[in-house]
Amino acid sequence: MSKTLAILSPLTASFVLSLAASAPAAAAKGASAGGKIGTSGAKGSADGPSLGNLVLPERVIGGNAISTLMPLQVGFAGYMPRVRLGFQYDLQLYKQHWAYAGAAALFDRADYRNFRLDECGLAQSSNSCQRGAVAGFDLWAGWAYKFYLPEFPFLVPIARVGLGGGWWKYPNLSGSRQQTVDSAWSMSVRGGGGVRFFLLRDLALGVDLNLVLGFKVTKDIPLNGDTTKKGGFLLGMEILPLLLEYRF
Repeated sequence: MSKTLAILSPLTASFVLSLAASAPAAAAKGASAGGKIGTSGAKGSADGPSLGNLVLPERVIGGNAISTLMPLQVGFAGYMPRVRLGFQYDLQLYKQHWAYAGAAALFDRADYRNFRLDECGLAQSSNSCQRGAVAGFDLWAGWAYKFYLPEFPFLVPIARVGLGGGWWKYPNLSGSRQQTVDSAWSMSVRGGGGVRFFLLRDLALGVDLNLVLGFKVTKDIPLNGDTTKKGGFLLGMEILPLLLEYRF
């Protein structure tokens, strides 16, 4: 028995010393692994999904937005100036519900056919058949619902509805008025939507398509006669593929 204890005692002491020496190393290794995993997880959460070399934002920030809207609109029934350059402000009301308002400058260069006039100007003068410049403005406001897609938080579809109105001046050709119609104003309901693609957490590219339904009133001044006003149906579309939105 004494011989057995004499043999086991040195072995037991060696085993205990070995455990004591390996414990700090194992602890240090475990701490390093835990720190690496935590850092990697935090980085992935902040950056969000990736598209090639582009890291897309995990979420979109800001309850305010300013957007540039351009470049054109078309009239299917009734005339609308074709070039449309506008700015819009959006305010978040509650979660996905937003209110918005905007203003745009309207431009065009056209002739009486584009204006949907019955004849070529005053007294059928040859100059009145030429093309002339149109200028005006447009104002609108409404409500929008901006969808949240958990799997694609950088992609924001939008549905909207609103009211708008505009005014524009028909051209004076050859230094004097050559068209029967002098100016026009319109009121309309606008409904449609679009999408925003956020490259950064606060900056997005987008596109909007809105249907315009309303009426238009023109101010007509005949060559020999009293000034009259004529109303008409208005149906058109805003086609806005060049959009830039900044949220803050």
